[in-house]
Amino acid sequence: MTYIEDILTGILVFPLLAMIFTMPYCLYQYHRYGAISKLRTLIIYSFILYMLIAYFMVILPLPDRESTIGSRWQDHLNLIPCNQIMIYWSGKKLNLSNVFAYLKSFSLWQLLFNVLLTLPFGIYLRYYFKQSFGRTVFFSFLLSLFYELTQLSALYGIYPGPYRLADIEDLICNTLGGVLGYQIAYLFMMILPDRDAIDSYCRTAGQKVTGWRRFWAADFDRFFCIVVFIVLRGLIVYVMPQLEKLADDASAYFWTVFCLFSFLQTLVSKGYTVGHAICRMVLVSEDGGYVTNRQLLKRYASLWAFTELPEIIADYLTSGGFAFMNDWTKIGFFILARSYFIIYFVNIVFKKGTISMPHDRIAGTVYMAVDRTGQNI
Repeated sequence: MTYIEDILTGILVFPLLAMIFTMPYCLYQYHRYGAISKLRTLIIYSFILYMLIAYFMVILPLPDRESTIGSRWQDHLNLIPCNQIMIYWSGKKLNLSNVFAYLKSFSLWQLLFNVLLTLPFGIYLRYYFKQSFGRTVFFSFLLSLFYELTQLSALYGIYPGPYRLADIEDLICNTLGGVLGYQIAYLFMMILPDRDAIDSYCRTAGQKVTGWRRFWAADFDRFFCIVVFIVLRGLIVYVMPQLEKLADDASAYFWTVFCLFSFLQTLVSKGYTVGHAICRMVLVSEDGGYVTNRQLLKRYASLWAFTELPEIIADYLTSGGFAFMNDWTKIGFFILARSYFIIYFVNIVFKKGTISMPHDRIAGTVYMAVDRTGQNI
């Protein structure tokens, strides 16, 4: 029952970990391959879920701090192989009834559990990570050693003393589990596509700039813009404290800052932002030539007009001489501004990014995929 609770804990924590991991994973995949494979994503995320559940099985349930006070690591360390087996059979005769009793004992099932714990690890190492038999044995041993040291260190010193036994039997069984997983992986290799085939598919699909590729490039640009803005604001306020209010006012107009920041990047680099470069794509003219300064100005000015201008107008109408305007006016302009993002997401999810957005049509610009050297594909 404890193992089931540990598995459920891992499943509950996984969405948070996946959310943190998603952006770096997507940006890495687009930068290396130009596309994301659903099968690769399923394999990677299942591997993360497995490692998380295995870790929780090792450290849970957590004890009360008081119960570990005075606990010494020397009393939680066993360096005698097969010690549990010898303890169980000590004073028992080797007969059929005792053998059947041992098959039902916790001692045996604990050994089998430690083998099963790292069996998936061996499968992943051989099938996806393409590790040799020797490396699989070595990495399985290291993983088990990490688990045992975690237990011996009282969860890295969080608790006053150890609360679980660090056992050489676990080290042997965990390593054996990785070895068995390596052998069983052959069955998965007969059913699932080879990793080289997945890589080849991604490189072929990476020749096209999809809607999701544009989304992740823009998302990273937004993140990068926020980081730069925070750093600049801190420097400005530190050097000239009197400009703090101006900096705070500027933060209220994020899309204005974003459009200006993106315009300057593409102007200097001839079609690239940081997000574009990471996702291996470049902004070009519809005829495939370099994007002109005029096109860049039209593109980001129209993007600003569709995203930020309606909110600025709403703020103006609901203040000063237009105070008689009620909040519904502001809400209406706010919805108008956000409707552009709704169109953007509908284009990505349902139209796969095949529809050219209005600011691109006005400017006459399109995205083109580039290889890892920056050459157009």
